[in-house]
Amino acid sequence: MSESIYRINVATMRKVLILGLVLSLFLAPCLLPPASAQSSPLPAVELDCGSDPVMDVHPTSDAEAILLCTVTNPTSASEDISITKVEWDGVLVEMILSEDSFTLAAGEEDTFEILFIGQTKIAASVQYSFEIEAKVESWNGLPYGQLPEDGFWVVNTSHIGDLSIQSYGMVELLLSDVTTRYMDTSSEVEFNFQVTNKGNDDDNLEVVFANAADLEAAGFSFPGGTLVSENVDYQGTSSVKLLTIRAPSEVASDLRMPLLIRAQSTIDDTAAFSEINIQLDIKASTSSGGLDGLDSLSSDDTLMYISIGGGSILVILFLVVLVRVVTKRKPKAEKVPKVVQPIILPEEPEEVSGDEEFDDFFSDLDQEIGNADEFDDLFDEL
Repeated sequence: MSESIYRINVATMRKVLILGLVLSLFLAPCLLPPASAQSSPLPAVELDCGSDPVMDVHPTSDAEAILLCTVTNPTSASEDISITKVEWDGVLVEMILSEDSFTLAAGEEDTFEILFIGQTKIAASVQYSFEIEAKVESWNGLPYGQLPEDGFWVVNTSHIGDLSIQSYGMVELLLSDVTTRYMDTSSEVEFNFQVTNKGNDDDNLEVVFANAADLEAAGFSFPGGTLVSENVDYQGTSSVKLLTIRAPSEVASDLRMPLLIRAQSTIDDTAAFSEINIQLDIKASTSSGGLDGLDSLSSDDTLMYISIGGGSILVILFLVVLVRVVTKRKPKAEKVPKVVQPIILPEEPEEVSGDEEFDDFFSDLDQEIGNADEFDDLFDEL
């Protein structure tokens, strides 16, 4: 009985040893270091891609990103390898493989590109995950159908990554009144404004008096500082902000200087500024006479005074011509010597008949007819 048990144990041990030898032959290639994987007798593929792509979606950009990948055949036989997209959930961005199949000899490698094409102005919060797989389609002439799809003897590989959107800044300064500010010495002017975030990410927007140094050198001051800022959401607008400027306490002559108000992004140093230039006009409290006073006049004041002077001269010329015309047309009165007749009082009143009294009433008209020549002379002059 013991002899039969011994024979069974020996047979079992032989089977175990044979099975262990077979398994070791299959497991040996997997236990080899990567440097010796090139001589592996089993199908395998390696895939190496660069860092995750970042897409520039600034309005002036092409809105594209490229990821470069390398595929390698680490075995001792030739392979046909395919590249496929396993996962891609992009909506605003399209993912394209420059090549999707390779035939590589033993130890050979090749490269391909993953091209991402999107739209401009995509929000920076957008992120898309992707996965590509490199798969052995045939090895040493054995087609895909004769290769096992999984297991330790077939090592297919994949690459998982994320496409992100690069942030960019863009601002717009909103100021309703951009006209010239007329100031007196020591007076103050307030500027109320807002800033719109037109970038693709939340941004801390700043508004600053850009030429504050030049204004301070001229005697201006800034009671509330020269800068204000606010965190503004993507595509949002800031609250109403305020900056104040104070005129110099005294100026020797009228002063005119520009004030440059600038809005800028803090997340993008390359972002363009949004600027508004406002003129500051300060009248001197006292001005010297003579030519100095004329020199300080603005061009608008000079034109106004010239117009007033010219109009006054025209009025004077019109009055002179009118007086001369009226004087010329006035008829000259003939000098008639005055005759003083003595007053004779009748002794007795004489009765005058009705006809004679009527003739005396029209006698004056006979005398005036003699002056008809005078009217004719007047009309001759006209």
